[in-house]
Amino acid sequence: MLAIRRSHNNLFLDKSDRERCLVHWYLIHGAVSSPLTWSQQLRILPRVIRATLPPLRDVAASQLIDAWADTCLGELTEPSIVMGHSLGGAIAQLMALKCPTLVRGLVLVGTGPRLPVNPALLQALKHTPRQALERIVRWSLSSRIDSVFLSNSLSQVQTYDVERAYREFLACDEFDLSAQLRDVACPVALVGADEDRMTPIALMQEFHQVWPTAPLFQVQNAGHMMMLEQPKQFNDIILRIMRDFGWE
Repeated sequence: MLAIRRSHNNLFLDKSDRERCLVHWYLIHGAVSSPLTWSQQLRILPRVIRATLPPLRDVAASQLIDAWADTCLGELTEPSIVMGHSLGGAIAQLMALKCPTLVRGLVLVGTGPRLPVNPALLQALKHTPRQALERIVRWSLSSRIDSVFLSNSLSQVQTYDVERAYREFLACDEFDLSAQLRDVACPVALVGADEDRMTPIALMQEFHQVWPTAPLFQVQNAGHMMMLEQPKQFNDIILRIMRDFGWE
């Protein structure tokens, strides 16, 4: 029960109870990425967990998204808004299907009901992975990106496990929930970017075949990593979604 105290004829919730009233968010990063993807969103989300996806080396690539969905559901202790980016968006969709009582709403960022990968990129990840990872970074950022940001991103990606990167993109290529999404019961909001070459707006619009009224917000002058490239614009969109859906 909430502890309520009275002061000058006004009612206040104690701090611990006020925190329990706030909506809980669960954020899932994409392939070749980390929880740092969401570093700029912590300031606007008072109750949040950022998922850390384990390697799951013994799980076949075709089963990775399903296994990660189970892992993430195991971290939820209450109904939450699940926000997933790219591969993380695929995981989020599956979570909503697997356990609708724990997924209160979905915010799908730079993702689609299917995530096809260019066959040439898959081959490059298998045979020349370091060059392929550099190409992925360049494709994931807007052409307007700051040179220092690009340089830092290129340096960071060179430390990524190349076998894991290949398996992640293979899992994306095999992902397709198009035929099942009508069973998702929670509200859905979509966020894309005008310069996203990894999951272009056209792919995100495929969601409207299933959810015709789901709002699709666009971050301008940004690529696939829109939440880092244009954090203020992205955060303003999330704040609007929070107000519109009553997720504050």
